[in-house]
Amino acid sequence: MKRKYFVKHAIIIIFVAIFFGNTISSTLGIDNFLEYTNKNDYVTNNQEFLLPEPKHIDMVLEETIMRRMSMRNFTDEPVTDEELSTVLWAAYGLREDGNYTVAKINGSHSVLIYVLLEDVYKYNPENHSLVFYKEGDYRDIVGWQYHAPVQLGLCWNSDIADINFGSAECGAVGQNIYFAANSIGLGTVITAQLEPAIEPVGLPVNEKGMGVMPIGHPVIDYNFVNRPLFISLLPRIKFSDMALTTALEERKEVTSWNSDSISRKDLSHLVWASYGYSFYIDKSNSNVVKRHHTLPSAHGYYPFRIYSVTKSGISRYIYGLFKIDFIGLPIVSFLLRIANGDKRSEIADATDSFVSNAPLFIIPVLEIEKTIDWDDLSDESVRWIWYYEAGASAHNVLLQATSRGLSGNIVSIKNKEAICSILKLDKEKFDPMFVIPIGI
Repeated sequence: MKRKYFVKHAIIIIFVAIFFGNTISSTLGIDNFLEYTNKNDYVTNNQEFLLPEPKHIDMVLEETIMRRMSMRNFTDEPVTDEELSTVLWAAYGLREDGNYTVAKINGSHSVLIYVLLEDVYKYNPENHSLVFYKEGDYRDIVGWQYHAPVQLGLCWNSDIADINFGSAECGAVGQNIYFAANSIGLGTVITAQLEPAIEPVGLPVNEKGMGVMPIGHPVIDYNFVNRPLFISLLPRIKFSDMALTTALEERKEVTSWNSDSISRKDLSHLVWASYGYSFYIDKSNSNVVKRHHTLPSAHGYYPFRIYSVTKSGISRYIYGLFKIDFIGLPIVSFLLRIANGDKRSEIADATDSFVSNAPLFIIPVLEIEKTIDWDDLSDESVRWIWYYEAGASAHNVLLQATSRGLSGNIVSIKNKEAICSILKLDKEKFDPMFVIPIGI
């Protein structure tokens, strides 16, 4: 009798465990094989669910940059565990060497990613897992602009970084989300507003919302035509053999370099990645823009100037005829010489001494007047919007450097007035945001 009694109760316990396991997984809105990382901890706000191994993205880096575009309309087809895992690892994953998939900004990492499914979760890079944060479906509240199966809330920790540097790191994370999503057939777009859309979730006091990125399967499939129409004295952009995942794994932050020169081919690829136009024409008709930039810009303003600095002088990168291409125009790009002579030590004085021996600096500079159009985004109170864009540009440069066998860093500017003077710019009209030293 006792044996039958215990067998009967064991069966009941197993049945109940399976039932609740499936119920919890269904609440996640993704497949049922997520696991608890700590099976002894079932307190609701401490539940942690392991994500599956992320997919290795074989698409080469330059192609993912060429294909970057914003998608705003999504089907109701669910995003799978593997797809979500792949996007999150690319976005802000922890590599085997202990570094993140994005570089530090101003010497620190401050980004947090909230994952909105049928409930709210936080991405834990250390365990590559989702940690339960709050019950309730906030996707159409937080992601009110674009309905999607997954909404990612990009946030930053104000105890670690200020709003500008936090937003800059979000810019790097956003680029990785664009690249990974596009390469596996998903779509996304970065959205932001003055009152962060993530606020209804209820963030801790030291966490601040920056933007929201919907993730889903596009209603209209990607459709690109390779039409370079490249009119330039700069060397043509060529695809490397480095996969996106490999570039994310191998990107390095360094503070010294072994060479004092940079090739024209490397220079061409690096300035292109920073702000240039894709060789691909978008034929999907899902976007009025036909030839996309390597990164997004708020309202399509594209208000940055990109400067390159070598031992021979300073040049401004001209990426095309117009800031937005609605037709599919030829790419007319060149370097416009601003000053001759080696200015690297002067720039190092305004930033950090270690950059002086880098063979190349790339400097994204905000042209403030170009942030004023139908919406005025010129005030310093919203300068974080443009730091997002500068961070995205800097991240592109570091990834492209990796595929070219180079390394670099992202260096904050201590004396912006001095940088403006060196670049022959009016300090009241321009805001230099970072110096990106690159070399071998």
